[in-house]
Amino acid sequence: MKNPLFDYDDSNLNSIIDYSDNLLNQKFSTILEVYEASPYKTYEDFQSETLSVFKNKKISMKSKGQYGNNIEKYFYGYLQNSDSNADFSKVGVELKVTPFKINKNGTMSAKERLVLTIINYMQENLDDFYSTHLWKKCAKMLILFYNGLIPNQELKDYIIEKVFLFEWFEEDMEVILDDYRRIASKIKSGKAHELSESDGNYLSTCTKGAGKGKDFREQPFNSTPAKQRAWELKSSYMTYLIRNKIFGQEEQESISSTFNSRRAPFTSIIAEKILKYKNQSDSELYQLFDINPKAKGRNNTLIRKILGLTGDIDKTQEFQKANMNLRVIRVNKNGLPIEDSPFKTYKFKELIENDNWEESHPYQEICDKRFLFVIFKETNPKVYKLDSIKYWGFPDRQIDEVKRVWQETRQIIQNGVVLTKINNRVHTNFPTSAKNNIVFTKIHATNSYYEISPDYFIGKGKLTDTDELPDGRRITKHSFWMPKKFLKEVFEGKWD
Repeated sequence: MKNPLFDYDDSNLNSIIDYSDNLLNQKFSTILEVYEASPYKTYEDFQSETLSVFKNKKISMKSKGQYGNNIEKYFYGYLQNSDSNADFSKVGVELKVTPFKINKNGTMSAKERLVLTIINYMQENLDDFYSTHLWKKCAKMLILFYNGLIPNQELKDYIIEKVFLFEWFEEDMEVILDDYRRIASKIKSGKAHELSESDGNYLSTCTKGAGKGKDFREQPFNSTPAKQRAWELKSSYMTYLIRNKIFGQEEQESISSTFNSRRAPFTSIIAEKILKYKNQSDSELYQLFDINPKAKGRNNTLIRKILGLTGDIDKTQEFQKANMNLRVIRVNKNGLPIEDSPFKTYKFKELIENDNWEESHPYQEICDKRFLFVIFKETNPKVYKLDSIKYWGFPDRQIDEVKRVWQETRQIIQNGVVLTKINNRVHTNFPTSAKNNIVFTKIHATNSYYEISPDYFIGKGKLTDTDELPDGRRITKHSFWMPKKFLKEVFEGKWD
């Protein structure tokens, strides 16, 4: 280390940042060595030149989750506490230590959400974001980033790779304020017990505590206890910041930049632009925006052109920050979608090899997503007119069911998928939507292709339509789907 341990001025922001740079490229074991050699064990003792007398317990290098607390103690010289003020209270800066990961394709992502501060339902300001405990504590954050996904790494090997002073980005505040109002409104309506991570686009809440029914708090407008929750910046939002703000990669196209008349959340901008064409048929809109009505991806192209974008809407700044997915859905006169709605295909072997739920395919592709549904309703036979849009994400009360279906699917694959031939058609033993009525798994290809016995296939598909099972057989690629009846309930607001 270039500076002596604890040699910084906690009343000077630049001094704190300069001192923090000593962490860069230093293994935690090195920090510990410096600490153990120092006669001072706290920041206060160093400042007063008082020799410290207490001894520390030995640190378990298996306790990776304690890295942030250990940095506070052994590098900054203060102990973890429940103080409602920011960690560096004299300059109003909260310290956060958070991991990132390097993906197989070389991109960087947040390894987890950034947890900010516990919500006190009884005392939190529900009318003014800038008067909340969250804002008072976290208006500025000194964020330390480390690679938290290196194989065989222990706590002693962790290295801070980036020191970043986070001040909330002006271009995001309209969305964050909208998220805050939505969450606050839910609490004021006596529904703190129904809060969900899917409530927000950038800012949301997550459960916090030991779990197992032990972490409940009183809420102000309902006698029902609510789970203890904390404000968070969602992992998708943190991923965008890591890629485009913090480690300096390229900026993406912005939906908000196409809307110059007034400031508004991107969700409102999208609604205003799309619903301008309400009651126009899809065929009329294809013609108006010069889109081939038979082209693959025509509906995504239509929405992109309506919004004035040059690239894919899923790759815009706002959709990446919110982890949002566009779905254009046709429904009949009764509001029932014409088709089930699929997610991305999964790999059979990968699905059973990864037993970490929050890193699983269905968690990341289903539970961790926000959806923009653009709904075209049938008004006459085969005539579908733009009717409405809906923003939605899976609420917490549905997560356990999605997890159950994931576990069930993995078990079937592990035990060996049963293929049954009936009238030259092949059926599997994956449960249908009649049994799994929130999500279920089925083929994701126009034509099916099943290896009934070695090198003997049935179906009109091709080998490229298949994926390999653990036992070596190849069958049609599968994905999880949302059933039509469930989607109808979503559109009717049953699962808001």
